[in-house]
Amino acid sequence: MDTNVGKAAGATPNVNLSQEIAQVVRDTVAEELRARLREQRRPARLYAGAGAAGLYGGAALVAGVTLALALVLPTWAAALIVAAALLIAAVLLRKAARPRPGAGAAERVRTAPDAVDVAPGVAPGTAAEAVTSVPGVPPVPGSAPEVGRR
Repeated sequence: MDTNVGKAAGATPNVNLSQEIAQVVRDTVAEELRARLREQRRPARLYAGAGAAGLYGGAALVAGVTLALALVLPTWAAALIVAAALLIAAVLLRKAARPRPGAGAAERVRTAPDAVDVAPGVAPGTAAEAVTSVPGVPPVPGSAPEVGRR
């Protein structure tokens, strides 16, 4: 009687079981992702349509303003004024969208209910403060260590 046959036969179902479990998990996750995708498809299309309609509406508004200014100014001057106004608005929006120095992670950590005190020697509002304010993270030195020159 060969006892190795029983051991080999006993090991195979465990391997197959783990593979079957992994396959069931993969199938379940894939099905959940497909379901969420189906739910989000309609709102995404509506947002895209709203964006396109807004773009064309904005272009029509710009054309209308240009034509209205063309009644009292030469056409080229009206177009130049509207273009300059649009460029100025673009620059202002870009500046407003840029993150400000010191904003972001440092402020989120500072306002967190479990935030700890800042390590000594670390300037407030810096990235080093954000790292040192997280519980369980060792303090970061305020300046880079000196490296000896040869």
